[in-house]
Amino acid sequence: MSIKAIKNISQVRGGSQARIMLADDGKKYVVKFMGNPQSTRVLANDYLACRLARMIGLSVPEPVIILVDEETIVEQQITFTLAGRAVAVCPGLQFGSLVVTDEEVWDWPRHSMFGQVHNRGEFAGILAFDKWTGNADGRQVLFHRKLHQRKFRATYIDFGYCFNAGEWSFPDAPLRGVYAINEVYEGIQSWDDFAPWLGRIERFSETKLQCIAEEIPCEWYGERSELQRLLGCLLARRSTVRGLIEDFRTSSRNPFPNWTAERPAPCATEAGGELQAT
Repeated sequence: MSIKAIKNISQVRGGSQARIMLADDGKKYVVKFMGNPQSTRVLANDYLACRLARMIGLSVPEPVIILVDEETIVEQQITFTLAGRAVAVCPGLQFGSLVVTDEEVWDWPRHSMFGQVHNRGEFAGILAFDKWTGNADGRQVLFHRKLHQRKFRATYIDFGYCFNAGEWSFPDAPLRGVYAINEVYEGIQSWDDFAPWLGRIERFSETKLQCIAEEIPCEWYGERSELQRLLGCLLARRSTVRGLIEDFRTSSRNPFPNWTAERPAPCATEAGGELQAT
């Protein structure tokens, strides 16, 4: 059952022209709308990718399906700007991502901040995830903490360009889907640093993937056959993630300067293990 948006608070910068809205559950969400300039499919991308990322143990805001009705859109003048003119948003079910509400939130870190990120090891996990899902954008991260806390937490946001945005294709390249600053990867020394996330990707069950897909409104993606094709690609790509990470490791960026392992460890199927539901 979806929740309902009741108040438009502000617009968020970015190509989808998302809004921060208050919902009837008392929480604030970043809301992406159908018909946005990046394509309606980014709603399906965000929902599917956020659900998957949270299931493998990554720090990702809770995704929701949120109703924004016509009355709210008209009363609060929620529009897109397209070709220099205001266009009304289409009412209906939209994608929502829970807003990070700590007192101190940064979307671009100060250089000295990286040593103060207590879950910095998760950058290995989100790298594996973005390679699995073919994120065509740079990785976006929020660094946040409450005022009484000494260390920050990294939370990963904006998955709309997973699956190559509205194309639902996987044109892999070594520098796609990675964070812009190498320093976050300096602690990665071997394949052990990618556990447990990489193992969870390689063993992710088809049943759970199908269950998540059933939650996605059909108006976000169109033909059911296209969604099934996407799911099939994701299942097939589980065994390719290590190779995609290796391509990034050996790229001109030299992202893992402290790497000690000489070659990738075999994936679960290559090692003779059976894929188990997680």
